[in-house]
Amino acid sequence: MFLKNENSQVKLIYSLLVLSIGVSSFSQKTLRVGYINMDYILENFDDFKQANQEYSLKLDKWRREIEKNQKEIEKKYDELEIKRPLLTTSIYNELKEEINFEKRELEEYKQKRFGPEGDWIIQEKILIQPIQDEVLEAVQKIADKNKFDFIFDKSSAIIMLYSEKKYDISELVLKSILRQEKIENLQMNFDDESKEKRRDSILKIRELKKISLQKKRDSIINARKNKK
Repeated sequence: MFLKNENSQVKLIYSLLVLSIGVSSFSQKTLRVGYINMDYILENFDDFKQANQEYSLKLDKWRREIEKNQKEIEKKYDELEIKRPLLTTSIYNELKEEINFEKRELEEYKQKRFGPEGDWIIQEKILIQPIQDEVLEAVQKIADKNKFDFIFDKSSAIIMLYSEKKYDISELVLKSILRQEKIENLQMNFDDESKEKRRDSILKIRELKKISLQKKRDSIINARKNKK
């Protein structure tokens, strides 16, 4: 799930405008243009799969909570109407107001979770956006290294009527991210192994010190016994 908050037509017009300005600005040299498929990269990125799954589970949990409370409120309304002939108007209105209050609370909860500034956006930023930023950072590094002038996202709103495969750097970006992950994991393992070795060394030194002290004590005790 890639964040796409801008209007599609605005993005297209903006991109074409940038490209036309770029062509004019770089008219003295050959432009290097590439593209990526962000959806493809994210679908093959394990961290994104995990984050997206966690995000979906949270949203499903909130939806189930809302549906459950909605059914309970509807049931209370139905039960109240069945009892209505047996209740005074005052008691009926009082009970109905209690249910109305629960309904208003549920509406507030819906807005809190799924409103325009709800928790679903916050969770998306916490779980999904850092991974998207990681991909964009990899794209930036590759663009700088290979001196690309423009890199477009094929999966976005930009209309690409035709694109040659040789200009697709999606695999390059994906491999770059996975390679960096592997390096970080190796570093973490190395650090863990180093810590383990240091811990073992410290324990061995302590053990040797204990043995040495014990030998000294035994030597002193034996010397005192011999004097006697």
